[in-house]
Amino acid sequence: MDIAVEPEIYCPIIDEKGNYIDKCPALIKYGIKCPCGTREDWIYNTKNKFKNHISGIKHKKWIEQLNNNKLNFYENNIKLKETVKNQREIIARMEKEIISLKSINSYIESKIFKVENNQEEYDLLDIN
Repeated sequence: MDIAVEPEIYCPIIDEKGNYIDKCPALIKYGIKCPCGTREDWIYNTKNKFKNHISGIKHKKWIEQLNNNKLNFYENNIKLKETVKNQREIIARMEKEIISLKSINSYIESKIFKVENNQEEYDLLDIN
């Protein structure tokens, strides 16, 4: 089994006015992928190639779109956090239910085993 190193996902920085702007990373060690959609699955291995990419028209339109939809991203982030919280609660409930069902299953299996092997159980407290 080989260990694969994934490239970084590019994320523009936010300036003092709260707008997204491009800044080329200082070091591109394992390559970088840009989520702008101009070149799906394209990995930029050098700083110059990435600088050329971020100076392109389609990438600049993507940055502009990010800046125009800041409020939507914030609303989506809040909704996604709520979804994650709800899913964690559902998972916790289901894990408890699984534990309960496993113990019930174990009890039923032991009863079936005793019936199949004709082992009778006696409650010594009921003997008079």
